[in-house]
Amino acid sequence: MKKLDATKLTDEQIEFFKTHLAYLSTVDKNGEPQIGPKQSMKVLDNGHLQYLEKTKAHAYENLKNGSKAAVVVADVPSHTNVRIKGTAHIHEDDDYQKRIATEGGAPAAYVVDIDIEEIYE
Repeated sequence: MKKLDATKLTDEQIEFFKTHLAYLSTVDKNGEPQIGPKQSMKVLDNGHLQYLEKTKAHAYENLKNGSKAAVVVADVPSHTNVRIKGTAHIHEDDDYQKRIATEGGAPAAYVVDIDIEEIYE
């Protein structure tokens, strides 16, 4: 996997994100990795990813504690992949979050934006 000299996704990479399942990786305060699929992950624009944090478990806690985010989408048959590293921002008490549906008075999900800082292929 080669680090690209870019922080903006190409149209081809954006299309790749649309057609493949994304996995998010974070680390906890002890440096232990956590990874899981994020079906809601999408390209917000060529410099940002966005997903809905529904479980509010490991990834959510790790990101709240300052973990960097790594996201990978891959196509096994062609051995093609795109990996993103960046900083996540969780919308919790802002106007953006207030537009998200709630369940029982609590948010059903938190919107998480990821600023793209590195791209690898």
